[in-house]
Amino acid sequence: MNLNRLNNIFGSNRLERKDVQTYGQSADESARNAIEQKTASSSFESDAMEGWDKLSYDTGVMSNLDKKFGPSSSASFFKVVGAATAIVGVSTLVYFVFFNQRANTEPAEAPQKETLTTLLEDQEITIEETDMMMPEPIEQMVVVPIAKQMEPKEIIEEYKERFELKEETTDIEIEPIAPIEITHNNPTPEIARDQKEAKEIYLFSMKLIDYTKYRSKPAVKTKQMTLTGTPANKEDKESEDLEPVWKDVDVPYMEYIKKTMRTFERSRFKKSLIRLETILATYPDDVNANFYAGICLYNLGEYSSAISHFDNCINGKFSNFDEEAQWMKAESYRASGNVSKAKNLYSQIANAGGYYKKQALERLK
Repeated sequence: MNLNRLNNIFGSNRLERKDVQTYGQSADESARNAIEQKTASSSFESDAMEGWDKLSYDTGVMSNLDKKFGPSSSASFFKVVGAATAIVGVSTLVYFVFFNQRANTEPAEAPQKETLTTLLEDQEITIEETDMMMPEPIEQMVVVPIAKQMEPKEIIEEYKERFELKEETTDIEIEPIAPIEITHNNPTPEIARDQKEAKEIYLFSMKLIDYTKYRSKPAVKTKQMTLTGTPANKEDKESEDLEPVWKDVDVPYMEYIKKTMRTFERSRFKKSLIRLETILATYPDDVNANFYAGICLYNLGEYSSAISHFDNCINGKFSNFDEEAQWMKAESYRASGNVSKAKNLYSQIANAGGYYKKQALERLK
């Protein structure tokens, strides 16, 4: 792969090898915080750092790739495809990171791990646009202090308390399904519901409507790019002229929502919001996406937009999130300073006598 072409995709301010080493070895909190700020500016870099955490920030695993992809001149920049791989039981998590090794970088040590040796010349990397591109309006949003958030762990504890959720039934393993390239522009048809409360599933201990029961082959329209691992010195003239391009694809709904909920569970609200809004671009009435997008917006201090999403839940086809959406709508009014509307909703919630009755009465004191 001609890695020079990737500068336009990933930008020049990428995570460097020395950053990974410093973060893993330094006790200087200010230095570590500076690196955290750098990775926070890019969801891709954040993914990469999570992967390096699985390898204890040991960059020695890159030695084999140094030999394979490194340039002949020590004065030039070194761009390399890095992979951080963690294998726990039957689960494997792979993150790919592109970063620079400056001219003054110390010589690579002998390989300490063989984890990355499978990243060979014909390796392909599929990147989703939602993982790489952050719309400016979302980029400018600011996460509110944790004390003012509705954290994912709070949602999980609430569901466990309400439904006595058993651990072995929470995380459903979804077999990965290859995306299908779009060959049509017609929206995916929906099957009319025959009940107000839909069938539910749980992913990462969080409730979701199982839309596979109510839509015919549900899929989310998004964009992906595939990069190959051919070293630059082995690419021919023709391949050098071919720029990677984003392609429209249909990703199976359950595959897409599972990755989205994993991201949300890690409190990465901006990235989660992008993915949830992508779902809503395909299915505007999707209750799952509306509810969790509302939570993201609430945690980003965008209370008016959050209320709009909670209203979409309440006015939607299924009632599964009505109670939670009503409560979060009241909380959004309260957080935005609209005390009168908040109290009105708290009164309605208390009178309804549901799960939030006690909390609503506390708010009314």
